[in-house]
Amino acid sequence: MTAAPERAAAGAAEEQLDPEPEGATVDDAATAQAGTIDEDTGAPGAAGDAPDGVTCGRCAEYLDALARLKAEFANFRRRAADQQAQASERGAADLATRLLAVLDASEAGAAHDSELVGPLHGALLDALTEGGLEVISPAGEPFDPNYHEAVMATPDDTDGEASGAPIVTDVLRTGYAWSGRVLRPAVVGVRG
Repeated sequence: MTAAPERAAAGAAEEQLDPEPEGATVDDAATAQAGTIDEDTGAPGAAGDAPDGVTCGRCAEYLDALARLKAEFANFRRRAADQQAQASERGAADLATRLLAVLDASEAGAAHDSELVGPLHGALLDALTEGGLEVISPAGEPFDPNYHEAVMATPDDTDGEASGAPIVTDVLRTGYAWSGRVLRPAVVGVRG
């Protein structure tokens, strides 16, 4: 008794299937029922896939978010590298500032006994210069308040008009800069 209703249901299902168009092959009918075939890859796709070159909205959102995240990470790495370089530069400048007292003492010692202390002073100055220390010893140059500190002034010996900017005549204490930034200005005497 149960066989008759099953046969009737199977017959009704066969009637609901669309008949194959005339001239169509079995492969064409299977493709039409399964969906579409991607012409580039030859892979079957689901019915309703977007045409070539068009991505779904969610995929575009994910790709956009990924591109932004990639750019943010590249910017973070660049900022971190810049901050690390600046911190290293500040640390080296701080160390050089603390060593200025030692450099001054060795310079004074070299002025009194150049045979014993001179090589030590030269080695210390060379090591710091290789690291970025710049000596500011401006004898004979025009006075620049950014690099020099005047503590003594001598009147100009020329008659009449002033010759312009004062000239550094004496360097009382050597000044130092680290990579272009003044650590300590040179203490100088000026004329003019």
